[in-house]
Order: sequence, then C-alpha cells, then structure tokens
Amino acid sequence: MVVVPQQDWSYVESRSRETEAARLHAMTPAERFAVYADMYNTLWAARQNVPGDWERLDQWRWEEKLAVRRRMVEAFSKLDQMRRE
Repeated sequence: MVVVPQQDWSYVESRSRETEAARLHAMTPAERFAVYADMYNTLWAARQNVPGDWERLDQWRWEEKLAVRRRMVEAFSKLDQMRRE
C-alpha cells in the first residue's frame, strides 16, 4: 500500500494570510472585478469542455439559493415581528 506524505499547510497559511488580505484590500474595484471576471471566464470555459449534467447542477444551485433566501425572509420577518411587539 502506498502512503502519501501529508503536508502541514498551517504555517504557510498563517504567513500568507495577512499579505494576501493586504493585497486584496489594496486593489481598486476595477481590479477586483477583473479578477472576478477572469475566474468566471476560466470556469465557464472549463464547463464548456467538460461533460456533465450542468442543468441538474444549475437547478440544484438555484434551489439552494431560494432555500437560503426563504430562511432569510423568515428570519427577518420574525425580527420585524419582535420589534413591533
């Protein structure tokens, strides 16, 4: 049986977390949008080239989004009701 060595990335993450946060905070909105657009385009291109049941995934994602929004509406409705009482 092959044993794959495990890496402890906690040190690297702790060292890079602050510099990464500083880099992101220093970006302009246009630069942030460019990063987002590049990531979106990369994923979209990969999706076009990889076979899969993408409609099912899209439907699942939509249902999850609706479920989250329904929970939020319910929570905010309860909050409003508590404030009115």
